[in-house]
Amino acid sequence: MKDIILIGSGNVATHLGNSLKKRGFNIVQVWSKHINNAKILANRLDCESTSSIKQLKKADLYILAVKDDAINQIISQLKDITIVHTSGSIDIEVFNHRVSNYGVFYPLQTFNKNVDLDLSKTPICIEANNKKFENKLMNIARELSRNVIQLDSESRRALHIAAVFACNFSNHMYTISEKILSESNLDFRLLLPLINQTVTKLKDHNPSEIQTGPAKRNDKQLIDSHIIGIKDAKFKELYTLISNSIISHNE
Repeated sequence: MKDIILIGSGNVATHLGNSLKKRGFNIVQVWSKHINNAKILANRLDCESTSSIKQLKKADLYILAVKDDAINQIISQLKDITIVHTSGSIDIEVFNHRVSNYGVFYPLQTFNKNVDLDLSKTPICIEANNKKFENKLMNIARELSRNVIQLDSESRRALHIAAVFACNFSNHMYTISEKILSESNLDFRLLLPLINQTVTKLKDHNPSEIQTGPAKRNDKQLIDSHIIGIKDAKFKELYTLISNSIISHNE
């Protein structure tokens, strides 16, 4: 399976396309509903572009890398192809036996098309509707990463939920931290050694083992002092909610 078409031109499609091309796969075409976006990625990958599903060319594999709420609409227009989607939360049966070979090719990573990324350590989760196709997908994934696993839809959904907590929510906490620091003319980079040390400890310890801070100690006087010092009402509410969650977890 060497000839691949990317249906999508966003962050995931960009990184998968770049990595697949580097590993010798032939990217035949890029589709996007916005032709300019398709052209930008197609130029990077030295392939054709289109904004029409009807103009998709033939390929060994079609990788559907679009927003979750667009998957059904696109699938309804496709027939007689071999296809995977890249979503962490959409069940494999979204394909509903519309094609003979279908599956999931989910890279567990945070993607930004403008930030370089090495996929070699990124977990790639594979699911397929038959064993033969699963093996083919596993082989493709192993060309990109040393961390490839077979995962059913229910387990993948749980993994995706956990990833939202671990990555998306924590990054939002960084955004709030940056805002609080900026109000006192302080640089967010002051927190980077603290953040890096926390991540380093996670390599050898369970998260619950390395929890620190006033909520872990149930230091209510300090917690109340912090809440008073927070200017934004929504941030006060969030600080209280998370502190209570930590206290409850450690009771």
